[in-house]
Amino acid sequence: MRASHAIVAGVLLGAGVGWWALGHPGYETDAQFQARVQKVEKAAEPVLYRWRNAQGVLQLTDQPPQGRKYERVKMREDVNVIPMSPDASVSPAPPSQP
Repeated sequence: MRASHAIVAGVLLGAGVGWWALGHPGYETDAQFQARVQKVEKAAEPVLYRWRNAQGVLQLTDQPPQGRKYERVKMREDVNVIPMSPDASVSPAPPSQP
């Protein structure tokens, strides 16, 4: 009976040392968990790219354009509106009075 106890203790000790040597798989600290959650949330955050084509028309796409200046637009989930860039928000001139 003592030999079986020694074998079980050796197997458990070996498993513990192996778990420790492999970097504690399946275990993470609170800081590691928070860092992982932030990384996943940032990757899942929708991003649009605002740019103008050759004719000057404003474009919004999910991929950045090749060879053009663009602006990253962060979308908020609690708002159903994409904020306008400062140059696109210029109001037209008022009609002239006769």
